[in-house]
Amino acid sequence: MYKDSTGREVTIPTHPQRVITSQYLPQMLAAGLKPIGAATHLLNNFTAVKDQLTGIEDVGQANEMNLEKALTLNPDLIIATEWNEDKLDQLSKIAPTVIVKWEGKDPFQHFTDVADILGRSDEAQQWIQAYDKKGEEARAKLKDYVKEGETFGVVVIGGYEKGQLRVYGTGNVGYTLFQTLQFPMTDFVKTEWNKGDNNQGLAISLEKLPEYASADRLFVVKFDNDPEFLKQVEDSRLWSDLPAVKNNKVYVVDASLWFSYDIMSFEAQLNDAVRMLAK
Repeated sequence: MYKDSTGREVTIPTHPQRVITSQYLPQMLAAGLKPIGAATHLLNNFTAVKDQLTGIEDVGQANEMNLEKALTLNPDLIIATEWNEDKLDQLSKIAPTVIVKWEGKDPFQHFTDVADILGRSDEAQQWIQAYDKKGEEARAKLKDYVKEGETFGVVVIGGYEKGQLRVYGTGNVGYTLFQTLQFPMTDFVKTEWNKGDNNQGLAISLEKLPEYASADRLFVVKFDNDPEFLKQVEDSRLWSDLPAVKNNKVYVVDASLWFSYDIMSFEAQLNDAVRMLAK
């Protein structure tokens, strides 16, 4: 019997083998079990796991799962999120369905929650220990390339809305830099970030760029949904006068990889950061 995020008690298999998930594909792969079915976005948008998707069936949108397709796959367990609660009765008729809450939990909690359901908690702990060791090794290696006290920043151009600039602290796209690699952000960004209300980053105007992007090194995500605004930013004096731009310390990163908020993506981001910085 397993009590899920909604407080429901669900009888689940001890070691499920045929699992469908609406959100937790990378977590399942890291725990050592490939799902038989996963939501569409998981099969299209996760750079870190794109080579491990063979044999996984598409079961439709995360919040609108294709119930007929799910039924034909004959799952012994469905791992869903709070976005699927309105279809819980229908999903539960197909297979025991467990809700693992997404909002308000960090990726390592997502991972350990999913691994626990799969009966693979030991595998999860081993994975986390190996990741922590990689983080230590990366920090040690980069000491030869990054001066102590050098500040880092994350700037996102475009994305959610056209004409939008955002900066990030420890969450989402900034996790690997500020949590795993433990690089410092500027005092100003740290203060603003710690005020909270930053789930989608800190939205700023172009005029605020010198305040929010004054770090010695900048990691930049350029979304392709607004090329005119991207050109406006990069052609501006506000951009060209930034310390990182002047000193050629701007690192443009892959949006689909660095915006993926899961442990497999963190591992790939770590490798990517070391590759870019260790020169």
